[in-house]
Amino acid sequence: MHSTLRISNNLTRILLVVFTLLLAAPALLSAQSTPVPVQRQTKYKPKISTKPFAHWAVGVQAGTLGPGLEVATTLSRRTNLRVDGYFLNYSRSFNVDGINYDASIQLRHARASLDYYPFGGFRISGGVAAYNKFNIGATALVPGGQSVTLDGATYYSSTTDPLHGSASLGYPDKYAGVVTFGFGNPIPRNARRWSFPTEIGALFTSSPSFALNMAGSACATADPATCLPVTAYPGFQTSLNNERNKITKDVQLLKVYPIFSTGFSFRF
Repeated sequence: MHSTLRISNNLTRILLVVFTLLLAAPALLSAQSTPVPVQRQTKYKPKISTKPFAHWAVGVQAGTLGPGLEVATTLSRRTNLRVDGYFLNYSRSFNVDGINYDASIQLRHARASLDYYPFGGFRISGGVAAYNKFNIGATALVPGGQSVTLDGATYYSSTTDPLHGSASLGYPDKYAGVVTFGFGNPIPRNARRWSFPTEIGALFTSSPSFALNMAGSACATADPATCLPVTAYPGFQTSLNNERNKITKDVQLLKVYPIFSTGFSFRF
């Protein structure tokens, strides 16, 4: 009797477990068949339109090309078209070691650049300077009795016909290639309107031309009896030519003109 009751109770438990599994099976199968959603990383989408010419920016820059203005516009999500122009006229008179100098600097630079932003605000730019002008001029007057050194040799200015001269430096070519790197996008792709771009690079052109001329009379010593017009003074002409050649050789490095500028821009 007890054996029969025990078997009956075990059978009842087994049937209850089976019945419970049968009821739970559809839910388990549904849970296994339902795919677990995979969280995909969404691509960065600019908050402004990056269609060609959709946005514009105007900026002010200053650097090795002088002060200037620039205008930029969007071409795509990662590219801008930028046009900038620099303008500088500067003159100054000064005295060094008793010699009076009048110097002037004239800069003109207009450039169109394509800016590519591979990531963030870092940019790589290539462009062409359509009008490249860089002129430096100076005149000098050596008061009578004052000494001047050329190519290591010392001469004295005549008291009756003082030494005077001029020097100039300029680029013969008006076109140049430009390669720069920069930080800061003048047209931010987010909600910001202000940016503070910085640019560094080089302008590639021909070697600048240099001229140095002297007139008046030079003396070998402070004694006026040793004075001769520079055109009739072989030693002075040799020193002048050597000095001119030395400076001409040094300025050849400026065929790669360094560019550095910084400023601010406002996006419309």
